Amino acid sequence: ALNDPFIIAASTHAPEERIAVEAFQQVRLALPNARMLIAPRHPERFAEVASLLQRSGLTWTQRSNPSSTQDQSSEVVLLDTIGELRAAYPLADVVFVGGSIVSHGGHNVLEPASLGICVVTGPHTQNFAAITKALLAEQALVQLPKGEESQYAAELAAAFTELLSHPETRREIGEHALEVCLRNRGATERTMQALSGVFADTKILNDSVPFTALHVSTAK
Repeated sequence: ALNDPFIIAASTHAPEERIAVEAFQQVRLALPNARMLIAPRHPERFAEVASLLQRSGLTWTQRSNPSSTQDQSSEVVLLDTIGELRAAYPLADVVFVGGSIVSHGGHNVLEPASLGICVVTGPHTQNFAAITKALLAEQALVQLPKGEESQYAAELAAAFTELLSHPETRREIGEHALEVCLRNRGATERTMQALSGVFADTKILNDSVPFTALHVSTAK
């Protein structure tokens, strides 16, 4: 249904997809209507993640697949297209931003945070250290503690379940995140203007097209 709990696992690296799937399986024990979209960071890993989902026992579909009746009830969507993640964010109740359980340094928390969406990260967020620090200071981000790889699925499941079970809590976190982003917008815009000359000849894919073609409908 339209109000089913919806998670996005964004910009993931191995083994974060496996961890997210294991966490999601635990979430569904408490919230059987929950659904998840997985967006691997690198397109060359789409087939690998598809294989993982095939073995998971979950019903799943690929964003690139033609629409079908079966797609309407899939528990997991693999976002195997380029440039649609940002447009998918508004569908989410909670977003896990990847590259942060592995020691990659994390990916951009600003995109979902600036939409007022509750964001969860792993402990490795040094690539976005300043904004992560600002968000944490305002209780505007949920960060998993550093631990063993074997612990992260349970930690992530607990965070997802808590946030999805308490709409007021996640909305408050998302609202705080939006406030932090708005306060920092001026500095960010000045930085982007300074960089614009450097990237003047770079063509960036416009991924702000409405995500209306999602083959997995939120209605059942």
